[in-house]
Amino acid sequence: MQRFLEQLVPEKPKSTLGFATPYPTLRDHPLHTPEQWLEGKRTDDRAENLWRINDSLYDLTDFIEKHPGGQDWLKFSKGTDITEAFTCHHLSNVPETIVKKFYVREAKEPRNTPFTLKDDGFYKTLKSNCVEALKTIDHKDDKKTKLMADCLFFSYLLLALAAAYFQSYVLGFASGIFLSMTAIAAHNFFHQRDNFRMHYFDFSLLSSKGWRISHVLSHHIYTNTIYDLEISAMEPWFQYLPVNKHPFYRYISWLYSPIVYLMMLPASWIKMVIQFIIDGGKSFHKASLLPIAAFTLMYFFSTGSFLNFLLVYGALLTGLGLHFGFIGVTAAHHHPDIFHDGDKPSKEKGELDWGIHILDTVMDKTDITGNDFLVLTTFGDHCMHHLFPTLDHGILKHLYPVLYETCKQFDLEYRITTQLDLMIGQFKQLAKVQGKLQ
Repeated sequence: MQRFLEQLVPEKPKSTLGFATPYPTLRDHPLHTPEQWLEGKRTDDRAENLWRINDSLYDLTDFIEKHPGGQDWLKFSKGTDITEAFTCHHLSNVPETIVKKFYVREAKEPRNTPFTLKDDGFYKTLKSNCVEALKTIDHKDDKKTKLMADCLFFSYLLLALAAAYFQSYVLGFASGIFLSMTAIAAHNFFHQRDNFRMHYFDFSLLSSKGWRISHVLSHHIYTNTIYDLEISAMEPWFQYLPVNKHPFYRYISWLYSPIVYLMMLPASWIKMVIQFIIDGGKSFHKASLLPIAAFTLMYFFSTGSFLNFLLVYGALLTGLGLHFGFIGVTAAHHHPDIFHDGDKPSKEKGELDWGIHILDTVMDKTDITGNDFLVLTTFGDHCMHHLFPTLDHGILKHLYPVLYETCKQFDLEYRITTQLDLMIGQFKQLAKVQGKLQ
């Protein structure tokens, strides 16, 4: 038995991208919290407790309260390299002018990241082309996105209260699915400047504040790499990077994955509470109380025993976990034909443009693209969303012609497949033990 358990310990993945620090500090921390990831990144980035952009260091302390996107972004990123995040989150040149006022000195050491963002490279060319295209686009679709998110939230709330009142497991399960769709839609908003809709996400037991780190600053920037917290946090149960894996993880994951989906969100909330205790409440935020408020409101409307109410709430969590877990892992990133750290990266003239890396790590879905509701509730139009995360999902569809043309200019492939192929592909990726070398 002991030998079997020892064999279940996963092998440490090795990066093929060329990070200066080949294995992230605190990657194997048992909590896998956003705060722990940031602590490790500060160590690896060696930004001297300042903000690093390319090879320059800036002290943005006096700008934190003035930051138009909200204070969180600068508070989180202090002491780290924010080059890619700074570039993809700002479409105008104004921020580049502003930060010059806060310049301190050049960095003493080279960047940890292997990515480049040259003016004549793919990403900056695409960004320039998209900025021009945005001048001619009608932004009425972002109002539609907000309306859909609001309708989803109130549908969840009404179904949850009805489930408590009628003691209905079916209504409870349905409210969980609507809460999952609400959370996925709210993901559109926590990428943007502070707004109330981003907190719809917090009702799901996940944290909008935490996901601004784990999802925005980690996953979006270091997609499918050893620095992607959404990869490491799922280990050992889901080992997406190509390493030697025990057959249990390779072939039984299709069987135990629903259990992982069910446990994923409550476990995330519990880890968040543990992190509050560890750091003395520094990471606490009021929005983390929203699930408790929703639970209390449901109980107020309940007409049965407390035990029966808990079963109804359990039905809600079941619908929420199964739907969010399934949609999340099959969103766009896991398939044998999609780059995962350990595969051979695409490089142009020996360098890896960050935008090309994003193309390599994403596949859009033919059966989702074009449907505004499905795009908003299934992480759709994912390629453009990764490239320009602050743009509303309702706007992204208008920029795809620009992406196609720019890909053609750089002789790059934009890839799209079906939801079914991604669903099957993610299990194939879990079974994969050797990286693609071609």
